[in-house]
Amino acid sequence: MGYSEIVVLFLVYSGFIAFFLVPFQSDWCLINQQQGQINFITAFKDSLIKMVFHKKAILAFILLSCTLFSIWTGYEGAEYHINAHSGYPPISTDLKAIYSMGGVLLYTVVLFLLIAFMRAQKIVKNAS
Repeated sequence: MGYSEIVVLFLVYSGFIAFFLVPFQSDWCLINQQQGQINFITAFKDSLIKMVFHKKAILAFILLSCTLFSIWTGYEGAEYHINAHSGYPPISTDLKAIYSMGGVLLYTVVLFLLIAFMRAQKIVKNAS
């Protein structure tokens, strides 16, 4: 897979994750109406909680699970094909699969924290 294909996959993945993790706009207005002056740490914690515990978040978890499962089965299929048809000594792609899955998981966590940070900034800005 080329670099441009990987970049496109990450852009699509990022869009889906962002859509699934950001609660509906009505939730933001409710937060701003309930709390007058709010500091950034409180807004960040509240943003994290709201992003995890809303209806669309389960779809983000399903997307992450399917992505990790697809990576694992893709590497397992390639390993089986090479070992079955090459005639060379058997290889193992488990380490590559674990690194790829770890990279996707790390990317998802960073994206999650970035969305929560941006959302908290917007809440603090609108509250003051």
